[in-house]
Amino acid sequence: MASWLEPRPIDLEMSEHGFLAAMLAVVGCEVMVLGLVLGYFTYRISRILERAEGVGAATFLEVRKALGQLR
Repeated sequence: MASWLEPRPIDLEMSEHGFLAAMLAVVGCEVMVLGLVLGYFTYRISRILERAEGVGAATFLEVRKALGQLR
């Protein structure tokens, strides 16, 4: 077998380095996507809670107005 076909230790180290760099990039992308998804869900939940709070406040004011008219 020709000696130039055999992998040298430096080639294996560079291949491992490239693989680790690629995996780090993949993990970074996964973390970024999960962060965006969790941020979106947090935003949507906060908007829903604000609307529920607004409905509760409006109901309270209507009840207070209705009770005030009974006096």
